[in-house]
Order: sequence, then structure tokens, then C-alpha cells
Amino acid sequence: MYRIDYLVGDTVYPIYEPFDSAYSITAGVYHRETNTIGRLTFSVPFNHPHSEELDEYRGEVRLFWNATLLYKFRIIKVFRGFQNTRDVTCEGLIGYLSDSIVRPYTFNESNWLYPVSTGVHSCTVSEFVTELIMLHNAQVTERQRFTFVDETNGAFDGVTFTTSQNAYVKTWDELESKVLKNVGGYIQLRFAADGNRMVLKASLAESNTQVVRFAVNLKNLSSDTAPQKFATALYPISAYTDANGNRQTTGIAGVNGGIDYVQDGNAVNRYGRIIEFVQYDGIVSAARLKAIAQRDLDAYLNRGRLISAAAVDMAVIDGSTPLEVDKMTRIISPVNGVDVTATLNAFDVDLLDPTQSTFTFNGEIPSFVRKSSNYRA
Repeated sequence: MYRIDYLVGDTVYPIYEPFDSAYSITAGVYHRETNTIGRLTFSVPFNHPHSEELDEYRGEVRLFWNATLLYKFRIIKVFRGFQNTRDVTCEGLIGYLSDSIVRPYTFNESNWLYPVSTGVHSCTVSEFVTELIMLHNAQVTERQRFTFVDETNGAFDGVTFTTSQNAYVKTWDELESKVLKNVGGYIQLRFAADGNRMVLKASLAESNTQVVRFAVNLKNLSSDTAPQKFATALYPISAYTDANGNRQTTGIAGVNGGIDYVQDGNAVNRYGRIIEFVQYDGIVSAARLKAIAQRDLDAYLNRGRLISAAAVDMAVIDGSTPLEVDKMTRIISPVNGVDVTATLNAFDVDLLDPTQSTFTFNGEIPSFVRKSSNYRA
């Protein structure tokens, strides 16, 4: 079963123990979504023995499935109600990246303007993220730091880019705009005894062992077109900073037969030429820009179907491993004509009544962690 504890220093405060009435909550929802920080909300009654300990930005809230740690959070809001109840909102620990800033810099093909370490840095994806994490770690305390783990398996090795920043921005925002928007990939957290690891993957391949099946654990199923723009042609431009610190732009006409956009001929014949403009940052190579634009055009064309399922996580019944975000999951519903293996992109799990949980598959993937302000309102 799910349980929650609150770690402050070396002290562990039990918050929710399903079989101990002393540590009860009156509501609890666990939300996860691809490339976002994650969220946990819960409410504790006035007589909870540790209600006074709950404090914004202090310690770590940890969510477990039996003895298995599922995710870590920090408290960002505590609302005290009329009857002295406390409604607690937590964000996942990727939110630590909003605690540090990136100062204005130039990364002109080989060097940072202010490197944390000495020496020359090639501007690859791995080096860029490594440097961002080093800059973040230098500004924050030990518990807010990450170890960067590159699990792209060489998929981004050929990607180089030149970039700069003229403003003071959050590390969070720089990672979003300079890496995932241009290159792609998935950010995940992994927890170890010696600290938190930030993992970058180029693709998702792991699978959930559970099957979501009609007349077994599927309660409801609906689908809709993924909520993103549709286009049959894509016009890309990339801005970058040259070795002299001047801003330049890259287009693709020179490597695309004089045409400044990529298109899908079959789609144009069927739907007409529907052009979308996309602004990239830091891509110097026209050939690389064309390849990225083609990748993104394919995403516009292959919007897929967003599948939303209300289902019972069988782990509640048989003790199996809970469904996890970013893993492939088979969904079988003959009534709906569905037998697909789709990526679980998001879920909202009701901790007190998991039968009311909802899961979303193959939904639109945000470019990176949603802004923490979405959760701090």
C-alpha cells in the first residue's frame, strides 16, 4: 500500500500509514507526467501527531509503495483551514532546478564564458547538461544537488550547437529551452543512497508488467486527438551566437534545394500545404536544422490518439509493481476496438481510493518540466 513519510535531517516523521489510525490523511493525490516535476497533495487532520512539523521548503516528503520508494518531493505550500487541518502541496525534486540561476554567458563552439571547471568544453548535449548541473550544484546546498547520468547511448553524440544567454534565467528554464526543445529526450529522477541522479534518455523502452484489460481492471476508456498543432510543412529558423559574440541565424534553403521549409508530400497532397514556423536556438548546421525540423514535422503529422483510462492499478489488489510513468503499457478493450501498447504519459492516483485513479497514454509530451508556478498558485 501507499505510505508517506517526512524526512527532516535525520528524523523521519510518519505522515500516512494506511493501517495506523494515528497517521491518517483525509485526502491524497499523486500526480506524475512525462518530463514534469511531479506533484503530491495531501490533507492531515488537526490531531495528526506531526502536523506542526510540516513546513514549506523544509526536508523531503517521500512516497512509498510498501517498502519501495516511488518518488521524493518538497513541500511548497501549507494551507491551514478553519478546523486547523493542513492541506499540503508538494513538488517533485526536479523543482530544485528552480533554486539556481544561469548568468549571462557565451558558449561559442568550444568555451563557456565562465566555466565552472577549467579547460575546453565541446558543445555536445551531454557536456552542456553536465555544465548546467555543475553550475546548479555550485549554488545550492548538498541536498539540492544532482548527479547527472547520460543514458542516451550515443543517440545525441553527433549533435553540437552554439548558444548564449543575455539574461539571468533559472537553470530549469535553460535546460528546457536549449536542450529538450531542440534535441528531444526525457528527463527522469533516480534516487540512490548517496544522492539524487538526474537521468537524460533519448527514448523510452521499458515496460510496465501490468496489462490494462477490459472486464479486469479497466473502468472507462476514451480517446481524442492529441492537443497539438497540425501541419504538413515546417519552416525552421535557428538563432545562434558566433565566435565574435554576434547573433546569427541558420536556415535550410541551402541544403534543401532552395526551399526554406520541409514538407511531407503525401500529406500536402491530401490536406494541402499547412505551414508552421518554429524558432530554434543554437543550431549552427543547416543540415542538422533540417533533420530536427523533419523530426518535428513528423510529430505534427503523427499526433496519435490521446487515450485516457480510468483503471484500477492491480498492485492494490495483488501486490504487483504499480504502474509507472514513461513505461510502455498494453491496453486491451475489445469493446473499444483497442489492443495497443502505449506509453503511460501521466496519471493521477488517489492514495485513499486507488480505484478512482486515471491514467493517460500517448498524450502530448511537454517540452520539459512544467513551470513550478503552475503548482505554486
